[in-house]
Amino acid sequence: MAMTYPFSRRISHFVPPKQWASMRVAKELEKTTGRKIIHFEKGDYQGPDFDTPEHIIEATVKALKEGYVRYDPGPGLPELREAIAEEMTKRGRRTTPDEVIVTAGAKHALTMSLLTFLEDGDEVIFPNPGYPPDEVWAKYAGAIIKHTPLTKPDWQFDLEKLETLITPKTKLLIINTPQRPNGHLVENPEEIAEICLKHKNLMVISDEIFSHIVYDGKQHKTISAVPGMEERTIVIDTFSKTYAMTGWRIGWAVAPKPVIEKLSIFLQDTITNVAAFIQKAAYAAMTGPQDWVERKRQILQRKRDKMVEGLNSIPGIKCDKPAGAFYAFPDITGTGLTSQEFTNRLLENAGVAVVAGTAFGSQGEGYVRVTYAVPDEDIEEGIERIKNTNLKA
Repeated sequence: MAMTYPFSRRISHFVPPKQWASMRVAKELEKTTGRKIIHFEKGDYQGPDFDTPEHIIEATVKALKEGYVRYDPGPGLPELREAIAEEMTKRGRRTTPDEVIVTAGAKHALTMSLLTFLEDGDEVIFPNPGYPPDEVWAKYAGAIIKHTPLTKPDWQFDLEKLETLITPKTKLLIINTPQRPNGHLVENPEEIAEICLKHKNLMVISDEIFSHIVYDGKQHKTISAVPGMEERTIVIDTFSKTYAMTGWRIGWAVAPKPVIEKLSIFLQDTITNVAAFIQKAAYAAMTGPQDWVERKRQILQRKRDKMVEGLNSIPGIKCDKPAGAFYAFPDITGTGLTSQEFTNRLLENAGVAVVAGTAFGSQGEGYVRVTYAVPDEDIEEGIERIKNTNLKA
């Protein structure tokens, strides 16, 4: 008799991450056909332009040799928490080290925050389009998910709509800026804060993982710096995007001390601590030379321009210039195809992988997400392949 496993009902909604669907298919195609796939679908750095800086590698090796390989339960190494506090203070939110926790990447911080605040019947508001993994854990907690549509084509919060969604049961509002998947900045945190401050128990989770990847002289702004919001905002960031440390799995959160104390217990009861030698590497990243970060930003801006220009040269596709992150979110409605049809046809016929905009919510229909954190020759070859593919319905 076959075993029937008694899985928790709380995981009945678990499916493989939607934003990685194209990557799973692309990898299988590469394996079975041997064909080179152009990977515009990966939310990661690709190619030698984005090697992790050498001084970070050296700090990791040094930490390993010095014995930073044991348990170190708690919210993070004191010196790293102090450096993160200084970083947040520069953003305009005066921060002390005891308001900082070091986490196993931004996803870990998001998961802990959602599960720490949400329970059955609570409401949480997500942007549409937004970031799918956030919703997985809100559903796991039994929360009611509401979506606030971002306005097209500038992808800003519709403040009137947002205000109508908030009820006494609403505990959390999720913001990410620069945004995933479209790369736009949230331009009006002050106005969003004004709405939040009307509601006594409403907290904000501000996902700022692309905080150091902003273009054209624009500035990243955190809602936590708006007067009154420091006590009701959890800021989440990561070393992954700023320092090309994606596989290292280290991020951080800043929040009022009582929140950090709860998150610290959560962290210690799950993973114990982020590996100490990785924390030492992160400390070297934050306190070492920052010229590489600026060079990387300039490289990404040039690649953005190259990608956007290429996409706009293709009939049926329109693409604006995102102000941050390393994604573009082209409008493909001119092809007459749905987002998923476009994605499937491009991968099957051209060997170019992108992500259907609907992986990020209903507002993503008619769009696809592409990354330009790839070698220049991949951008050029990918654009050429798309041009030579029949993309009309």
